[in-house]
Amino acid sequence: MIEKKHQQGGKAPLSFVDILREMNQDGGFTKSVLASSEGLPIASFPVNPDSELASAMVALLQQVSVETQGHLGLAPVDEVTIRTENRANLVCRTIITGDDWLSLCVLVPANQSYRRVSNRAVRRIREVLES
Repeated sequence: MIEKKHQQGGKAPLSFVDILREMNQDGGFTKSVLASSEGLPIASFPVNPDSELASAMVALLQQVSVETQGHLGLAPVDEVTIRTENRANLVCRTIITGDDWLSLCVLVPANQSYRRVSNRAVRRIREVLES
């Protein structure tokens, strides 16, 4: 697991797990996973053994979005969202990293907003990658 850290405003460095933990707490999210474009888990919170399955699903969703974008001539896809019958959302955000990309996947409870909090996490992950 990659454990890059980023110094933030004189505070202790943030790791990817720290970023996911803060995002989940701030947004009231159930679970989050950061995965490579190949579906390999980089970090998750809470940390548990099924992160490989979640990461593989993230990679599959992102691959479908990339192929759909190409076939329909759309701009690059920023987000893929699946809504369940009980109105919970599985949200997958794309984070471009040079020639490759990462996926941030978040399980959001029903009727919970997520965009502002996930935007902040994406920005922090980018900062870690650039440091």
